[in-house]
Amino acid sequence: MQNFYDYINKKIISQPTMVAKDDYQPLITNDRIGLLSNSIDTNIDTSAFLSFDVVKCDTLERVGEIGFQAMLYDEFFYGGNVDYRIYDSFQHLGYGTQSLSLLKVLLQQNCYAAKEGFLISTLPDNIYSQRIAIKNGGILIYEGLVPRDTSLYKIDHVEEVKVYQIQMKK
Repeated sequence: MQNFYDYINKKIISQPTMVAKDDYQPLITNDRIGLLSNSIDTNIDTSAFLSFDVVKCDTLERVGEIGFQAMLYDEFFYGGNVDYRIYDSFQHLGYGTQSLSLLKVLLQQNCYAAKEGFLISTLPDNIYSQRIAIKNGGILIYEGLVPRDTSLYKIDHVEEVKVYQIQMKK
């Protein structure tokens, strides 16, 4: 079991580390991982928020999570609209890069989401997330302070970010 701290409900939650074989029906996969929807609304054509477990194809282990929030660029510019997390024991093995690549392909097939592309925001010292963005075609479009009137600053206490734009292929 993986333990996570739920900041909203202020409690530790456990998530099984394995997916049952019958439950493994990824929306998209490559030879190493698949994205298994864990969104309330699983219809990618209508959902404003998509959330996926990143699962290894061979062992059905959950290695992380990735999510996409459809939004206008201006709304959450400093926080980005893609959020991902690779669990500690699976970091630095390429799963972050591959999960973002699969999400990008999934979004390219969708008429609703991310026609112009999407944004990934990282802390200035998070070199690994920056590399993941760059490997997926990310272009640095902003590096600097987060305005004090944003929720990213007020709630998360983030003072500086790097924002990468990943454009969709035409």
